[in-house]
Amino acid sequence: MSETHQHQITGNLFITEDLTYLCLCPCCGAPDCGEEYMLLTESEERQEAVLFGGGTFRGYLNYWFYEGISPEEYSRLPEFVRRNNECVGWQDISAQQCTEIDADDFMLTLESIKNGSCKEYPNEDFENYYYPVFKKLVKEVMRKGQKLYISI
Repeated sequence: MSETHQHQITGNLFITEDLTYLCLCPCCGAPDCGEEYMLLTESEERQEAVLFGGGTFRGYLNYWFYEGISPEEYSRLPEFVRRNNECVGWQDISAQQCTEIDADDFMLTLESIKNGSCKEYPNEDFENYYYPVFKKLVKEVMRKGQKLYISI
């Protein structure tokens, strides 16, 4: 997806999962110091979302930013990861609140994190919580032919 598509969050939002409890700030007690992200989709009746800590999730994505891989390896990374590293698209600070992302690419991102050799961050939380919850939502989005959005 080469262009950024924006989406408006409505008042008819249903949080299907809240994963923010996984990473509470030791100083203020807020999940990821209030840096909450939402992965969401929209059906005819309502919007459904998974709420999660953005700082924690970006930690998984930042592995490839700091690891120093070759340009060839970098070009093979999922677009979602590259956009995070380059602060464009969904991660562009000037982007609207809610940006459409490619469901297949996000699924590749999940698989890359799950199967990666990231040692800086314990993968148990990712494998036990993030991965199954995100995978369930994304598979449902793909099955229904819906769009997938991320709100930061």
